[in-house]
Amino acid sequence: MRFVLPRLAILTALVLPHVAAAGGYNRVYLVPAIKRCTTASTCPREFASSFTFESIVLHTPASKYAPTGKPQLILDVRGVRDASNALVNGDLTLRVLPGRVSLPGLGTFPDDSPLTQQAPIPIPLKNGGAKVPYKPSTGIPNGTIVNGGGVEVYDPDGNLLAVTGSQAKP
Repeated sequence: MRFVLPRLAILTALVLPHVAAAGGYNRVYLVPAIKRCTTASTCPREFASSFTFESIVLHTPASKYAPTGKPQLILDVRGVRDASNALVNGDLTLRVLPGRVSLPGLGTFPDDSPLTQQAPIPIPLKNGGAKVPYKPSTGIPNGTIVNGGGVEVYDPDGNLLAVTGSQAKP
């Protein structure tokens, strides 16, 4: 037993800095947006934006309940380039997609209710990058449940740049 406690202390000292560095947030890597295919057969792959990016990572709280006083999301953007391959200095736009929202004692809002819509969030880029935390201006009422939702990122020209999804290694 006397050897277990020092080993446990060493293990804790090694593990805790990594846990603290994670900051209690999940990471979701966004993928390039693909144009919709409107034909009956397949279409050639075409991206919705002429801009490219190295990575766009959405960080969301890694807890069962939405934390108060902390960002509800952080968007970490790196390596955004225009069609000429130059790093971008300009604004992207983050759109938080509405989900189905239900409040205790009030009920569930219709899916297209203006009360469930979020205003677009500007993401100012400097040399192709930005790290922007977002906290809603008002707190989330206790007991609120949201089904679905998501995020979309638009380029400076207003074209869809990145979405949640998945991709295989090239």
